[in-house]
This record gives sequence, C-alpha cells and structure tokens, in this order.
Amino acid sequence: MEKEERKWHLVSNDNGEWISDENVVFLTKQEARHLQIMAKLSRKPLSIQHGADGDLWCYKHEFENIK
Repeated sequence: MEKEERKWHLVSNDNGEWISDENVVFLTKQEARHLQIMAKLSRKPLSIQHGADGDLWCYKHEFENIK
C-alpha cells in the first residue's frame, strides 16, 4: 500500500506571513463584500486578505465564526 502524500500550499497574508491554505477560505469579490457586511452587522472580526495574484481570502476561523 502506497502512502498518500499530503499536498498543501502556502498563501501570504497582507503582513507577509505565510499561512497554510488549509486555514483560509478563498472568496470572490461578491462573497467578500457579503461577508464584510455580515461581520459588521454581527460585530465579529473579519480580515479580508489580498493574494499576490489578486485573490481574496479570509481566515477559516473568522469565516466559520461569521457563518
């Protein structure tokens, strides 16, 4: 039986720190805006991050806290 290799990637946050993609949720512009509104209404923290190639994402724990 072959051992399955774990495949993961890193993304950089707006401060230049590297985060495993397992801990982020990638968003479209519409999803990001909707999430920002929901976060503001519920007074919960949300940090929308900008990827080098224009991707938008947020931390998974913030996303789950708002949803």
